[in-house]
Amino acid sequence: MVSKLFYLMVFGAVGGLLAWFVNEPFTRDDIRRSVDWGHIALFGSVSGGFIGAMIGLATGLSLGTGKHILRGVALGALVGIPGGWIGLTVGQILFSVLGAGLSIIGLIIGRILGWSAFGALIGLSEGIIARSPKRMRNGLLGGAIGGALGGALFDFLALTVGSIFGFALRAEGESGAPSRAVALVLIGAGIGLFIGLLELLTRSAWVRVLYGRNEGKDYPIDRDGAYIGRDELADVPLRGEPQVAPRHAEIRMDGGGYTLIPHAPMFLNGQPIAAPVELNDGDTLQIGSFQMQFQLREGQAQRAPRDVVRSPLPPPLPTPPGVCPYCGQRQDPLTGACACTPVVATAMPPPSYTPTPTGTATAVAQATALVGLEGALAGQRIPIPPDGLTIGRETDNRLIVPDLSVSRHHARIALENGVLVVYDLNSTNGVYVNEQRVQRQSLKAGDIIRFGMVRFRVE
Repeated sequence: MVSKLFYLMVFGAVGGLLAWFVNEPFTRDDIRRSVDWGHIALFGSVSGGFIGAMIGLATGLSLGTGKHILRGVALGALVGIPGGWIGLTVGQILFSVLGAGLSIIGLIIGRILGWSAFGALIGLSEGIIARSPKRMRNGLLGGAIGGALGGALFDFLALTVGSIFGFALRAEGESGAPSRAVALVLIGAGIGLFIGLLELLTRSAWVRVLYGRNEGKDYPIDRDGAYIGRDELADVPLRGEPQVAPRHAEIRMDGGGYTLIPHAPMFLNGQPIAAPVELNDGDTLQIGSFQMQFQLREGQAQRAPRDVVRSPLPPPLPTPPGVCPYCGQRQDPLTGACACTPVVATAMPPPSYTPTPTGTATAVAQATALVGLEGALAGQRIPIPPDGLTIGRETDNRLIVPDLSVSRHHARIALENGVLVVYDLNSTNGVYVNEQRVQRQSLKAGDIIRFGMVRFRVE
Protein backbone atom coordinates (compact mmCIF):
# COMPACT_ATOMS: atom_id res chain seq x y z
CA MET A 1 0.00 0.00 0.00
CA VAL A 2 2.89 2.36 0.74
CA SER A 3 4.28 1.74 -2.74
CA LYS A 4 0.92 2.70 -4.27
CA LEU A 5 0.86 5.88 -2.20
CA PHE A 6 4.32 6.75 -3.53
CA TYR A 7 3.30 5.94 -7.11
CA LEU A 8 0.19 8.14 -6.88
CA MET A 9 2.11 11.11 -5.51
CA VAL A 10 5.07 10.90 -7.90
CA PHE A 11 3.09 10.19 -11.04
CA GLY A 12 0.52 12.86 -10.15
CA ALA A 13 3.40 15.35 -9.89
CA VAL A 14 4.78 14.18 -13.26
CA GLY A 15 1.32 14.66 -14.80
CA GLY A 16 1.20 18.21 -13.46
CA LEU A 17 4.66 18.97 -14.89
CA LEU A 18 3.72 17.58 -18.30
CA ALA A 19 0.52 19.65 -18.26
CA TRP A 20 2.50 22.80 -17.52
CA PHE A 21 4.99 22.04 -20.31
CA VAL A 22 2.20 21.71 -22.89
CA ASN A 23 0.03 24.56 -21.59
CA GLU A 24 2.64 27.23 -20.91
CA PRO A 25 3.17 28.41 -24.52
CA PHE A 26 -0.54 29.32 -24.67
CA THR A 27 -0.81 30.88 -21.19
CA ARG A 28 -0.65 34.56 -20.28
CA ASP A 29 -0.16 36.27 -16.92
CA ASP A 30 -2.42 39.32 -17.12
CA ILE A 31 -5.58 38.38 -15.24
CA ARG A 32 -7.07 41.83 -15.85
CA ARG A 33 -7.94 40.93 -19.42
CA SER A 34 -11.31 39.41 -20.26
CA VAL A 35 -11.65 35.69 -19.59
CA ASP A 36 -10.77 33.54 -22.58
CA TRP A 37 -13.06 30.54 -22.11
CA GLY A 38 -11.42 28.73 -24.99
CA HIS A 39 -8.08 28.96 -23.21
CA ILE A 40 -9.74 27.85 -19.96
CA ALA A 41 -11.11 24.78 -21.75
CA LEU A 42 -7.70 23.97 -23.27
CA PHE A 43 -5.79 24.47 -20.02
CA GLY A 44 -8.26 22.45 -17.97
CA SER A 45 -8.54 19.60 -20.50
CA VAL A 46 -4.79 19.25 -20.98
CA SER A 47 -4.07 19.45 -17.25
CA GLY A 48 -6.87 17.05 -16.35
CA GLY A 49 -5.89 14.63 -19.08
CA PHE A 50 -2.21 14.43 -18.08
CA ILE A 51 -2.80 14.28 -14.32
CA GLY A 52 -5.66 11.78 -14.71
CA ALA A 53 -3.60 9.57 -17.04
CA MET A 54 -0.62 9.57 -14.68
CA ILE A 55 -2.78 8.76 -11.66
CA GLY A 56 -4.35 5.96 -13.70
CA LEU A 57 -0.85 4.74 -14.57
CA ALA A 58 0.07 4.69 -10.88
CA THR A 59 -3.08 2.71 -10.05
CA GLY A 60 -2.31 0.20 -12.81
CA LEU A 61 1.29 -0.20 -11.67
CA SER A 62 0.15 -0.92 -8.12
CA LEU A 63 -1.94 -3.83 -9.44
CA GLY A 64 0.96 -5.05 -11.54
CA THR A 65 -0.53 -6.14 -14.88
CA GLY A 66 -0.33 -4.68 -18.37
CA LYS A 67 -4.09 -4.51 -18.85
CA HIS A 68 -4.54 -2.69 -15.55
CA ILE A 69 -1.94 -0.15 -16.66
CA LEU A 70 -3.52 0.40 -20.10
CA ARG A 71 -7.01 0.66 -18.64
CA GLY A 72 -5.77 3.03 -15.91
CA VAL A 73 -4.10 5.40 -18.38
CA ALA A 74 -7.04 5.34 -20.81
CA LEU A 75 -9.78 5.82 -18.20
CA GLY A 76 -7.70 8.37 -16.29
CA ALA A 77 -7.30 10.49 -19.43
CA LEU A 78 -10.93 10.03 -20.52
CA VAL A 79 -12.24 11.15 -17.14
CA GLY A 80 -9.51 13.71 -16.55
CA ILE A 81 -10.04 15.64 -19.80
CA PRO A 82 -13.70 16.58 -19.24
CA GLY A 83 -13.13 16.68 -15.47
CA GLY A 84 -10.32 19.20 -15.85
CA TRP A 85 -12.35 21.27 -18.29
CA ILE A 86 -15.47 21.37 -16.10
CA GLY A 87 -13.47 21.76 -12.90
CA LEU A 88 -11.41 24.67 -14.18
CA THR A 89 -14.51 26.35 -15.67
CA VAL A 90 -16.27 26.13 -12.29
CA GLY A 91 -13.06 27.28 -10.65
CA GLN A 92 -12.75 30.29 -12.96
CA ILE A 93 -16.33 31.31 -12.16
CA LEU A 94 -15.63 31.09 -8.42
CA PHE A 95 -12.35 32.93 -8.92
CA SER A 96 -14.07 35.70 -10.89
CA VAL A 97 -16.86 36.15 -8.32
CA LEU A 98 -14.69 36.05 -5.21
CA GLY A 99 -11.83 37.93 -6.82
CA ALA A 100 -13.99 40.85 -8.01
CA GLY A 101 -12.07 44.07 -7.57
CA LEU A 102 -8.85 42.03 -7.43
CA SER A 103 -8.66 42.10 -3.62
CA ILE A 104 -5.82 39.83 -2.57
CA ILE A 105 -7.97 37.85 -0.09
CA GLY A 106 -10.70 37.35 -2.68
CA LEU A 107 -8.15 36.22 -5.25
CA ILE A 108 -6.59 33.67 -2.91
CA ILE A 109 -9.94 32.25 -1.74
CA GLY A 110 -11.23 32.14 -5.28
CA ARG A 111 -8.11 30.39 -6.50
CA ILE A 112 -8.25 27.84 -3.66
CA LEU A 113 -11.89 27.00 -4.38
CA GLY A 114 -11.28 26.99 -8.11
CA TRP A 115 -8.32 24.61 -8.04
CA SER A 116 -10.16 22.50 -5.46
CA ALA A 117 -13.07 21.96 -7.87
CA PHE A 118 -10.56 21.22 -10.62
CA GLY A 119 -8.74 18.62 -8.47
CA ALA A 120 -11.95 17.00 -7.26
CA LEU A 121 -13.15 16.11 -10.74
CA ILE A 122 -9.72 14.82 -11.76
CA GLY A 123 -9.54 12.74 -8.57
CA LEU A 124 -12.83 11.11 -9.51
CA SER A 125 -11.01 9.20 -12.26
CA GLU A 126 -9.18 6.92 -9.77
CA GLY A 127 -12.46 5.61 -8.38
CA ILE A 128 -13.91 5.09 -11.86
CA ILE A 129 -10.81 3.08 -12.83
CA ALA A 130 -11.34 0.84 -9.79
CA ARG A 131 -15.12 0.62 -10.39
CA SER A 132 -15.55 1.42 -6.72
CA PRO A 133 -18.06 4.00 -5.37
CA LYS A 134 -15.97 4.25 -2.22
CA ARG A 135 -12.85 5.16 -4.19
CA MET A 136 -14.87 7.68 -6.20
CA ARG A 137 -15.72 9.46 -2.95
CA ASN A 138 -12.10 9.26 -1.84
CA GLY A 139 -10.97 10.60 -5.21
CA LEU A 140 -13.33 13.54 -5.06
CA LEU A 141 -12.26 14.46 -1.54
CA GLY A 142 -8.56 13.74 -2.06
CA GLY A 143 -8.48 15.64 -5.32
CA ALA A 144 -10.26 18.59 -3.71
CA ILE A 145 -7.71 18.69 -0.87
CA GLY A 146 -4.77 18.41 -3.27
CA GLY A 147 -6.18 21.08 -5.58
CA ALA A 148 -6.83 23.42 -2.67
CA LEU A 149 -3.22 22.96 -1.53
CA GLY A 150 -1.90 23.95 -4.93
CA GLY A 151 -4.26 26.90 -5.15
CA ALA A 152 -3.30 28.12 -1.68
CA LEU A 153 0.41 28.11 -2.59
CA PHE A 154 -0.01 29.59 -6.07
CA ASP A 155 0.10 33.27 -5.10
CA PHE A 156 2.87 32.71 -2.55
CA LEU A 157 4.95 31.06 -5.27
CA ALA A 158 4.12 33.83 -7.73
CA LEU A 159 5.38 36.45 -5.27
CA THR A 160 8.56 34.52 -4.36
CA VAL A 161 9.77 32.02 -6.94
CA GLY A 162 7.98 33.79 -9.81
CA SER A 163 9.41 37.20 -8.96
CA ILE A 164 12.95 35.81 -8.75
CA PHE A 165 12.60 34.12 -12.13
CA GLY A 166 11.03 37.22 -13.64
CA PHE A 167 13.90 39.39 -12.41
CA ALA A 168 16.50 36.87 -13.62
CA LEU A 169 14.91 36.66 -17.06
CA ARG A 170 14.43 40.44 -17.21
CA ALA A 171 11.21 39.86 -19.13
CA GLU A 172 7.85 41.20 -18.06
CA GLY A 173 5.12 38.57 -17.94
CA GLU A 174 7.40 35.66 -17.10
CA SER A 175 6.85 35.72 -13.36
CA GLY A 176 3.73 33.52 -13.51
CA ALA A 177 5.38 30.63 -15.36
CA PRO A 178 7.41 29.15 -12.45
CA SER A 179 4.52 29.51 -10.01
CA ARG A 180 2.19 27.80 -12.49
CA ALA A 181 4.74 25.00 -12.93
CA VAL A 182 5.15 24.44 -9.19
CA ALA A 183 1.42 24.82 -8.58
CA LEU A 184 0.50 22.22 -11.21
CA VAL A 185 3.15 19.85 -9.84
CA LEU A 186 1.80 20.36 -6.31
CA ILE A 187 -1.78 19.90 -7.49
CA GLY A 188 -0.89 16.64 -9.27
CA ALA A 189 1.15 15.36 -6.32
CA GLY A 190 -1.49 16.50 -3.82
CA ILE A 191 -4.32 14.82 -5.71
CA GLY A 192 -2.37 11.56 -5.85
CA LEU A 193 -1.15 11.80 -2.24
CA PHE A 194 -4.52 12.49 -0.66
CA ILE A 195 -6.33 9.93 -2.81
CA GLY A 196 -3.83 7.33 -1.56
CA LEU A 197 -3.98 8.51 2.04
CA LEU A 198 -7.76 8.42 2.16
CA GLU A 199 -7.77 4.95 0.61
CA LEU A 200 -5.25 3.77 3.21
CA LEU A 201 -7.10 5.35 6.14
CA THR A 202 -10.62 4.30 5.12
CA ARG A 203 -10.07 0.79 3.75
CA SER A 204 -11.98 -1.79 5.75
CA ALA A 205 -10.90 -5.07 4.11
CA TRP A 206 -8.03 -6.25 1.95
CA VAL A 207 -6.24 -9.38 0.77
CA ARG A 208 -2.51 -9.65 1.47
CA VAL A 209 -0.35 -12.03 -0.56
CA LEU A 210 1.77 -14.00 1.92
CA TYR A 211 3.51 -16.31 -0.54
CA GLY A 212 3.87 -16.18 -4.30
CA ARG A 213 4.37 -13.47 -6.88
CA ASN A 214 3.91 -9.95 -5.42
CA GLU A 215 4.12 -11.35 -1.88
CA GLY A 216 3.59 -8.70 0.77
CA LYS A 217 1.29 -6.65 -1.49
CA ASP A 218 -2.18 -5.61 -0.29
CA TYR A 219 -5.22 -5.52 -2.56
CA PRO A 220 -8.19 -3.52 -1.16
CA ILE A 221 -11.61 -5.17 -1.27
CA ASP A 222 -13.83 -2.12 -1.60
CA ARG A 223 -16.42 -3.19 -4.14
CA ASP A 224 -18.97 -5.96 -4.32
CA GLY A 225 -17.89 -8.86 -6.53
CA ALA A 226 -14.10 -8.44 -6.31
CA TYR A 227 -12.39 -11.24 -8.27
CA ILE A 228 -9.28 -13.25 -7.42
CA GLY A 229 -7.59 -15.04 -10.31
CA ARG A 230 -5.28 -15.15 -13.28
CA ASP A 231 -7.28 -12.60 -15.29
CA GLU A 232 -5.17 -9.47 -15.81
CA LEU A 233 -8.12 -7.30 -14.78
CA ALA A 234 -8.80 -9.25 -11.57
CA ASP A 235 -9.01 -7.21 -8.37
CA VAL A 236 -6.44 -9.58 -6.82
CA PRO A 237 -4.33 -10.74 -9.79
CA LEU A 238 -2.44 -14.04 -9.33
CA ARG A 239 -0.20 -14.24 -12.36
CA GLY A 240 2.16 -16.83 -13.75
CA GLU A 241 0.59 -20.07 -12.58
CA PRO A 242 -1.62 -22.34 -14.73
CA GLN A 243 -3.33 -23.85 -11.66
CA VAL A 244 -5.04 -20.50 -11.09
CA ALA A 245 -8.23 -20.00 -13.11
CA PRO A 246 -8.87 -16.59 -14.73
CA ARG A 247 -11.62 -15.92 -12.16
CA HIS A 248 -10.81 -18.44 -9.47
CA ALA A 249 -12.84 -16.93 -6.62
CA GLU A 250 -15.03 -13.96 -5.81
CA ILE A 251 -15.51 -11.89 -2.66
CA ARG A 252 -19.00 -10.48 -2.16
CA MET A 253 -19.96 -7.75 0.30
CA ASP A 254 -23.08 -8.91 2.10
CA GLY A 255 -24.74 -6.95 4.89
CA GLY A 256 -21.51 -5.52 6.25
CA GLY A 257 -19.67 -8.84 5.99
CA TYR A 258 -17.69 -10.60 3.28
CA THR A 259 -18.46 -13.90 1.58
CA LEU A 260 -15.93 -15.95 -0.38
CA ILE A 261 -17.41 -17.74 -3.42
CA PRO A 262 -15.02 -20.31 -4.96
CA HIS A 263 -15.31 -20.91 -8.70
CA ALA A 264 -12.48 -23.48 -8.80
CA PRO A 265 -10.69 -25.74 -6.26
CA MET A 266 -9.06 -23.82 -3.41
CA PHE A 267 -8.41 -23.98 0.34
CA LEU A 268 -9.58 -21.83 3.23
CA ASN A 269 -7.62 -22.20 6.49
CA GLY A 270 -6.11 -25.43 5.16
CA GLN A 271 -9.46 -27.02 4.28
CA PRO A 272 -10.79 -27.53 0.73
CA ILE A 273 -13.97 -25.56 0.01
CA ALA A 274 -16.50 -25.82 -2.79
CA ALA A 275 -19.36 -23.66 -1.46
CA PRO A 276 -19.68 -20.00 -0.39
CA VAL A 277 -18.32 -19.29 3.07
CA GLU A 278 -18.16 -16.18 5.28
CA LEU A 279 -14.73 -14.60 5.69
CA ASN A 280 -13.29 -13.43 8.99
CA ASP A 281 -10.21 -11.44 9.86
CA GLY A 282 -7.05 -13.56 9.51
CA ASP A 283 -8.55 -16.27 7.30
CA THR A 284 -5.91 -17.88 5.07
CA LEU A 285 -6.68 -18.53 1.41
CA GLN A 286 -4.66 -20.83 -0.82
CA ILE A 287 -4.98 -21.06 -4.60
CA GLY A 288 -2.33 -23.18 -6.28
CA SER A 289 0.94 -22.19 -4.62
CA PHE A 290 -0.35 -18.71 -3.74
CA GLN A 291 -1.06 -18.17 -0.07
CA MET A 292 -3.06 -15.10 0.98
CA GLN A 293 -4.65 -13.69 4.10
CA PHE A 294 -7.95 -11.83 4.36
CA GLN A 295 -7.65 -8.90 6.74
CA LEU A 296 -10.13 -6.50 8.31
CA ARG A 297 -9.37 -3.14 9.85
CA GLU A 298 -9.11 -3.32 13.63
CA GLY A 299 -12.50 -2.65 15.13
CA GLN A 300 -14.31 -3.49 11.91
CA ALA A 301 -17.58 -5.19 12.81
CA GLN A 302 -17.87 -8.85 11.87
CA ARG A 303 -21.06 -10.75 11.52
CA ALA A 304 -21.82 -13.44 14.05
CA PRO A 305 -21.77 -16.92 12.51
CA ARG A 306 -25.16 -17.87 11.20
CA ASP A 307 -26.76 -20.27 8.79
CA VAL A 308 -27.16 -18.80 5.32
CA VAL A 309 -28.75 -20.10 2.19
CA ARG A 310 -25.97 -21.04 -0.19
CA SER A 311 -26.54 -20.19 -3.82
CA PRO A 312 -25.27 -22.78 -6.28
CA LEU A 313 -21.96 -22.17 -8.02
CA PRO A 314 -22.23 -20.87 -11.60
CA PRO A 315 -21.72 -23.56 -14.24
CA PRO A 316 -18.23 -23.71 -15.77
CA LEU A 317 -17.66 -22.44 -19.29
CA PRO A 318 -18.21 -25.06 -22.03
CA THR A 319 -14.99 -26.86 -22.99
CA PRO A 320 -14.16 -29.79 -25.29
CA PRO A 321 -14.30 -33.28 -23.76
CA GLY A 322 -11.23 -34.11 -21.70
CA VAL A 323 -10.27 -30.44 -21.10
CA CYS A 324 -10.50 -28.79 -17.65
CA PRO A 325 -13.02 -25.90 -17.71
CA TYR A 326 -10.95 -23.95 -15.15
CA CYS A 327 -7.34 -24.03 -16.35
CA GLY A 328 -7.83 -25.24 -19.95
CA GLN A 329 -5.36 -28.13 -19.67
CA ARG A 330 -5.92 -31.76 -20.66
CA GLN A 331 -7.35 -33.97 -17.92
CA ASP A 332 -5.96 -37.33 -16.92
CA PRO A 333 -7.92 -39.91 -18.96
CA LEU A 334 -8.19 -42.27 -15.95
CA THR A 335 -8.81 -40.00 -12.97
CA GLY A 336 -10.13 -36.84 -14.68
CA ALA A 337 -7.64 -34.74 -12.67
CA CYS A 338 -5.59 -31.92 -14.17
CA ALA A 339 -2.88 -29.48 -13.09
CA CYS A 340 -5.31 -27.28 -11.11
CA THR A 341 -6.68 -30.16 -9.03
CA PRO A 342 -5.05 -29.89 -5.58
CA VAL A 343 -4.19 -32.79 -3.33
CA VAL A 344 -7.19 -33.22 -1.01
CA ALA A 345 -7.82 -35.20 2.09
CA THR A 346 -9.03 -38.78 1.81
CA ALA A 347 -10.37 -41.19 4.35
CA MET A 348 -7.74 -43.15 6.25
CA PRO A 349 -7.84 -46.87 5.46
CA PRO A 350 -8.45 -49.13 8.46
CA PRO A 351 -5.31 -50.68 9.97
CA SER A 352 -4.63 -54.33 9.32
CA TYR A 353 -4.29 -56.80 12.18
CA THR A 354 -2.17 -59.89 12.67
CA PRO A 355 -2.40 -62.34 15.57
CA THR A 356 0.34 -62.36 18.16
CA PRO A 357 1.69 -65.60 19.68
CA THR A 358 -0.72 -65.17 22.59
CA GLY A 359 -3.65 -64.85 20.23
CA THR A 360 -4.34 -61.13 20.84
CA ALA A 361 -4.74 -58.73 17.92
CA THR A 362 -2.07 -56.07 17.39
CA ALA A 363 -2.23 -53.27 14.80
CA VAL A 364 0.48 -53.29 12.15
CA ALA A 365 1.56 -49.72 11.42
CA GLN A 366 1.48 -49.22 7.67
CA ALA A 367 2.66 -45.78 6.53
CA THR A 368 0.61 -44.60 3.54
CA ALA A 369 0.15 -40.84 3.92
CA LEU A 370 1.38 -37.54 5.33
CA VAL A 371 -0.76 -35.29 7.54
CA GLY A 372 0.09 -31.59 7.68
CA LEU A 373 0.71 -30.26 11.17
CA GLU A 374 1.09 -26.53 10.44
CA GLY A 375 1.00 -23.85 7.78
CA ALA A 376 -1.24 -23.85 4.73
CA LEU A 377 -1.44 -27.67 4.71
CA ALA A 378 -2.36 -28.07 8.38
CA GLY A 379 -4.97 -30.79 8.85
CA GLN A 380 -4.72 -32.09 5.30
CA ARG A 381 -4.07 -35.77 4.68
CA ILE A 382 -1.95 -36.35 1.59
CA PRO A 383 -1.98 -39.95 0.32
CA ILE A 384 1.35 -41.20 -1.05
CA PRO A 385 0.77 -42.87 -4.42
CA PRO A 386 2.62 -46.06 -5.44
CA ASP A 387 4.99 -44.11 -7.70
CA GLY A 388 6.03 -41.82 -4.84
CA LEU A 389 5.80 -38.15 -4.07
CA THR A 390 8.02 -35.13 -4.73
CA ILE A 391 7.93 -32.23 -2.27
CA GLY A 392 8.89 -28.59 -2.81
CA ARG A 393 7.77 -25.04 -3.57
CA GLU A 394 7.68 -25.34 -7.37
CA THR A 395 4.42 -26.21 -9.08
CA ASP A 396 5.89 -29.29 -10.82
CA ASN A 397 6.04 -31.15 -7.46
CA ARG A 398 3.32 -33.63 -6.53
CA LEU A 399 3.10 -31.98 -3.10
CA ILE A 400 3.47 -28.18 -3.22
CA VAL A 401 4.48 -26.67 0.13
CA PRO A 402 4.11 -22.85 -0.02
CA ASP A 403 6.73 -21.91 2.54
CA LEU A 404 9.98 -19.98 1.99
CA SER A 405 11.91 -22.41 4.22
CA VAL A 406 11.16 -25.18 1.72
CA SER A 407 13.40 -25.49 -1.36
CA ARG A 408 11.98 -25.50 -4.87
CA HIS A 409 12.66 -29.25 -5.09
CA HIS A 410 13.17 -30.23 -1.48
CA ALA A 411 12.64 -33.98 -1.06
CA ARG A 412 11.27 -37.19 -2.54
CA ILE A 413 9.35 -40.03 -0.91
CA ALA A 414 9.51 -43.43 -2.61
CA LEU A 415 7.89 -46.78 -1.91
CA GLU A 416 10.62 -49.43 -1.75
CA ASN A 417 9.76 -53.04 -0.89
CA GLY A 418 6.57 -51.91 0.79
CA VAL A 419 8.35 -49.32 2.95
CA LEU A 420 8.28 -45.55 2.53
CA VAL A 421 11.74 -43.96 2.16
CA VAL A 422 12.43 -40.21 2.15
CA TYR A 423 15.37 -38.67 0.25
CA ASP A 424 16.78 -35.17 0.67
CA LEU A 425 17.22 -33.58 -2.79
CA ASN A 426 20.11 -31.33 -1.68
CA SER A 427 17.68 -28.93 -0.01
CA THR A 428 18.90 -25.77 1.70
CA ASN A 429 17.22 -26.30 5.08
CA GLY A 430 17.28 -30.08 5.18
CA VAL A 431 14.96 -33.01 5.85
CA TYR A 432 14.42 -34.09 9.47
CA VAL A 433 12.83 -37.29 10.77
CA ASN A 434 11.96 -37.02 14.46
CA GLU A 435 14.23 -33.94 14.54
CA GLN A 436 17.25 -35.83 13.22
CA ARG A 437 18.60 -34.56 9.91
CA VAL A 438 18.74 -37.29 7.28
CA GLN A 439 19.73 -37.77 3.66
CA ARG A 440 17.87 -41.07 3.29
CA GLN A 441 15.58 -42.60 5.89
CA SER A 442 12.85 -45.22 5.98
CA LEU A 443 9.57 -44.05 7.48
CA LYS A 444 7.03 -45.69 9.76
CA ALA A 445 3.65 -44.58 11.02
CA GLY A 446 3.97 -41.99 13.78
CA ASP A 447 7.23 -40.45 12.54
CA ILE A 448 7.37 -36.66 12.40
CA ILE A 449 9.03 -35.47 9.21
CA ARG A 450 10.07 -31.88 8.70
CA PHE A 451 10.90 -30.09 5.43
CA GLY A 452 12.54 -26.79 6.32
CA MET A 453 10.19 -25.46 8.98
CA VAL A 454 7.05 -27.34 7.90
CA ARG A 455 6.18 -30.57 9.73
CA PHE A 456 4.08 -33.58 8.72
CA ARG A 457 3.10 -36.73 10.58
CA VAL A 458 3.52 -40.06 8.82
CA GLU A 459 0.41 -42.24 8.97
